[in-house]
Amino acid sequence: MKTVETRIPASRCPRCQAVVAPPASYCPWHPVAMTPTTVAGVGEIVSFTVLHSAPEGFRSPLNIAIVELEGGARFVCHGDETRGLKIGSSVAIEAIDDVYYFSHLGALERARLFWRRAGHAGDRANAIARSLAKRVWNRGPRGS
Repeated sequence: MKTVETRIPASRCPRCQAVVAPPASYCPWHPVAMTPTTVAGVGEIVSFTVLHSAPEGFRSPLNIAIVELEGGARFVCHGDETRGLKIGSSVAIEAIDDVYYFSHLGALERARLFWRRAGHAGDRANAIARSLAKRVWNRGPRGS
């Protein structure tokens, strides 16, 4: 079952405030017990690679990325594809059978995210998203 994660389970160090995802029992940098928290399921690509000779049990090509989530945690996850992906690309994290995947955020999703963060009403975000979709749709195929 595919669900877009709005919050990702994580943990925070009470000493250095470092956030790690998935959650850890102890801070990787201090001998301190971590406290549970969550971070947003959206972020930016820090690094990515494609393994054309995937390890046993994985399908080739295997797309892997490090995503810096909002809230500071860096998350290693699989991806559908890397075509058009670049460092700094905005992505969403999705969970499929407890495995995390990244997917590109299109113009509509980025607009909704921007307006949600800015604290504007959902109606305004939907109106802007519809406006963006209309402009893209009316452009037609390339070269026309």
